[in-house]
Amino acid sequence: MSTYKLEKHLATRLKNMTCSAIRDMLKQAGRPGFISLGGGYPDPESFPIDIIRSLRILVKRKYKNSIYQYGRSEGLIQLFEQLIPFFKRTNRSIKATPHTISITTGSQQALAILAMMFIDPGDYIAVETPTYLGALQAFNPFQPRYIELEVDDEGIVPDKLDKTISKYPNIKFIYIIPTFQNPTGKTLSLDRRVRIAKILRKHDVIAVEDDPYSELRYEAEPIPSLQSLIPEKVIHLFTFSKTFAPDFRIGGIVAPPEVCETATMIKQGLDLYTSNYNQAMVTEYLAGGHLEPHLKKIINLYKPRRDLMMSLIDTYFPLEISHTNPLGGMFVWAYSNNSKTIHINTILDEALKKNVGFVPGNPFFARKKNSPFSMRLNFTNQSNSNIEKGIKILGQILHKYL
Repeated sequence: MSTYKLEKHLATRLKNMTCSAIRDMLKQAGRPGFISLGGGYPDPESFPIDIIRSLRILVKRKYKNSIYQYGRSEGLIQLFEQLIPFFKRTNRSIKATPHTISITTGSQQALAILAMMFIDPGDYIAVETPTYLGALQAFNPFQPRYIELEVDDEGIVPDKLDKTISKYPNIKFIYIIPTFQNPTGKTLSLDRRVRIAKILRKHDVIAVEDDPYSELRYEAEPIPSLQSLIPEKVIHLFTFSKTFAPDFRIGGIVAPPEVCETATMIKQGLDLYTSNYNQAMVTEYLAGGHLEPHLKKIINLYKPRRDLMMSLIDTYFPLEISHTNPLGGMFVWAYSNNSKTIHINTILDEALKKNVGFVPGNPFFARKKNSPFSMRLNFTNQSNSNIEKGIKILGQILHKYL
């Protein structure tokens, strides 16, 4: 029997696409006793099951059978009415209108839409070093050239950003996660956000601000979004996957009307619209005042796990391994700039044999050759005992090789 040769029919853009390192690693997660410190998953314990159950009854009664009809590509009107006050929360401080909001099927779709909107082959895109690998996956099919932005303990360095844009004046956009960055957990100070806003205005450059985590703050005061400082130059992304439940796949864009109109046009060619039912669930979640009390429960669940993980890393990892100290979010970034002889995948291979998983650092770098010895560790989706067991095992392996 002949084998169908798919390769000769494939588009060349697929050469720039790879499977997610996280998804590949999580295939292991079904093994009995496997401790996954890799995926950016919320804990199912954080899902408001009782609220969801009551909201399903409410949505069925309030919206009736019409909720299962085709919907507006822009999004559910009732959801817009709830999002406008939601964006005014101090961690975003955004003045939105129905014309500046576009709903997408999760914020990952928003990234794909923006890639389709802006990137031609060979265009320059500036990203943090490291950056969210899901964004790289969304951008790569469109064959950009990446400029890696220099970062320090706070994130992007404004002076270096200014010089980079001066060197590459045709940058299509800057992709940035200012609050509890993925994968490092770093947060840009308000002072740096103000300076970056001035730089965007000076050079007439767009920034894509990805903000999936800012509600998950465990200490210190919230910082307004970059979009609140310069709305005409910043496209702000949001999601309810971390503060409600991922399966509803509700996210979107806050941007100038022209951007939202173009995003809607592109979305029509992708999936027509985002589930009306799921949008209604988020609508009633917000309208019922459930977000604030539920956030307190999430933070009370995650903060002790963050504290425990950082303490255990200090106790069990070799001294040459440093780590970030995130004020919120879901991740700790552990790294060493001196471990040139051992590849991080060697540590991962050993860890998987002992039923522990993490995400190695290299997939988070636009240019993999620039990646240091590093790993992203997630603290939200494991119990305290599993975090302790997993970090101890990783510490033993690291001591063996470093």
